[in-house]
Amino acid sequence: MAHNRHDVQQLPLPFPATRRQRAEHAARRAGDLAAAALGAIVRWLLRIALPLGGAAALLQAFPYHATVQGVPFEVRGSLFTRPGLSADTTLGSWEFPAVSGVPFGVHISPEDVDVLALTRLAGGNVPRFVQRLQADVTEQAPTIIGWLLAELVLGVALGLAAAAAVDMSLRYLRGQPRRTHELRRRVRQAGAAVVVVLAVAAYGALSYDPNWVRESRLTGTLAAAQLFPSELSQYYSQQSKALDVLGSVVGIQAALQAQIEDEQTPQTALQIMTISDMHLAANYPLVGQYAANYGVDLIVNAGDESEFGTAAELTPSYLDAVRALTATTPMLWIAGNHDSPATVQVMAGIPGVTVLGTKTTVGGGGYAVTAGLVDAFGLTVAGLSDPRVYGASGRYGADDPSVVDPLQQETVRAAVGPPAEDAAASSSAAAAPSSAPASAPPDGAVAAATPIDLFAIHEPVAAKELREVLPGRIRQTVSGHVHAQNDSADVQAGDATIDLVEGSTGAGGLDNIVRGTERPPIEFSIESVAGNCQFTRVVRFSIASAAPTFGTAPEAATTPQAFGDDVTASTLYFRPQDVAADRVCGPELGIGPAEPWPGS
Repeated sequence: MAHNRHDVQQLPLPFPATRRQRAEHAARRAGDLAAAALGAIVRWLLRIALPLGGAAALLQAFPYHATVQGVPFEVRGSLFTRPGLSADTTLGSWEFPAVSGVPFGVHISPEDVDVLALTRLAGGNVPRFVQRLQADVTEQAPTIIGWLLAELVLGVALGLAAAAAVDMSLRYLRGQPRRTHELRRRVRQAGAAVVVVLAVAAYGALSYDPNWVRESRLTGTLAAAQLFPSELSQYYSQQSKALDVLGSVVGIQAALQAQIEDEQTPQTALQIMTISDMHLAANYPLVGQYAANYGVDLIVNAGDESEFGTAAELTPSYLDAVRALTATTPMLWIAGNHDSPATVQVMAGIPGVTVLGTKTTVGGGGYAVTAGLVDAFGLTVAGLSDPRVYGASGRYGADDPSVVDPLQQETVRAAVGPPAEDAAASSSAAAAPSSAPASAPPDGAVAAATPIDLFAIHEPVAAKELREVLPGRIRQTVSGHVHAQNDSADVQAGDATIDLVEGSTGAGGLDNIVRGTERPPIEFSIESVAGNCQFTRVVRFSIASAAPTFGTAPEAATTPQAFGDDVTASTLYFRPQDVAADRVCGPELGIGPAEPWPGS
């Protein structure tokens, strides 16, 4: 059938005829798609956030109440905020963060406790009281776990119901009809939630760390008590019924800690204290006090003694404080990036201080460093100073990581890596026929084969390079520079190699005053070494203090209560390292003379 021109124009078109109409149509479709996508995202966020929020709310709102040995406790769960296990008291908390990979926490705290009654309940025999506490807790553990799991599941279910109610309400407000098989959809969503919960539980079981008790953190007065190990021992072993409140609570914690240090932890033969970044702070009396408290045998100082690298900065009173310490406790020292050759010379002249390696001025405003070795109480300890000096020209005074990191890597390779010709000779020897007679390795190869128990170096970047240049040869690196201890999870990650980054024992000292930055806490560590030379445990202290530490020595607190909440103490038990069976370490072996790195 024929159509005229006007008939054709009247036919409906499946798409807008003009460019403007097409653009408007595309914009509407894009808006509709964006709205649909946003709606889907909001719905899924509600389906995820509301169940998690419901579970978290129930865990917080309804703790489990238990009575253990006459002491009322509450057990509260948490999601995301405080993972792991913790025991909270008015004297501080004892936290175990590394239970599993699931961000679920269980927190135990006494409830309206008469601390004097607790003292009487201990009866003067703290270890026996702790055994009874553990027996009661173990008996009630299934009920407590069931309560927390029920709260978790009920919270998820209530959250899903709330998400469904919100979704249906929004559909009603928009005038949308009720969907067919609505109940079936909700059942499927509930089933999916159950699958997710089971998957998370399975992940928690797979990521469960059976050695979670070997990494812990104390806060408050409980942490401060660790600074006085002799008193801690008295609280633990006290048989008199005249224990005070602090003695009872701290004694309970000490008894539990003693159970962690079971027969699998060898007896301590040496105590090593690691410090760094004093920056002229008058904190050596504090270092001396805590070294004496722990019976420290050796101090390892990772550098940055001064600020501008001049000998005049190290005043007579400052040096007197160092001498008072090293008169009783020997120190191994390396130069940091604020220490010049003049600083090295001053420190080398202090009795009891052994400077590892050298730091000298070279042409063009640069500095050359070499590594050194010493046998200390049976341990082979190496050290390498930082090649920079604060305020120097060019890259020897730089702070930019893009400049500093390559310099640190070059310095490490030049100091302890095999020379290029030795590396080539080793490659040729490896390619030679097996019938060829064996020859002695070059000096560089000997250096690379020397097992190092502890290597002190200032920059953590350089410590990482050391472990790469001498793979499998270093059991532990100790560094500083960043004014903050590294996380406990990073201290012995992966293999058994220990990477200890120390904070600023001088609380930043003059450096933070010069830079106008906030002062970090006073930080140091006490490390235990067994008679077979295994590194077994480290206690890492962090002490916050508002008092200035430059120029005037801070008054040393003599009781745990004097610290308030300013102390944290993290305890980490090391995994065994590869140590020869015939190794022996102990203070009776003494400290030998410092020697240059082989081949340097």
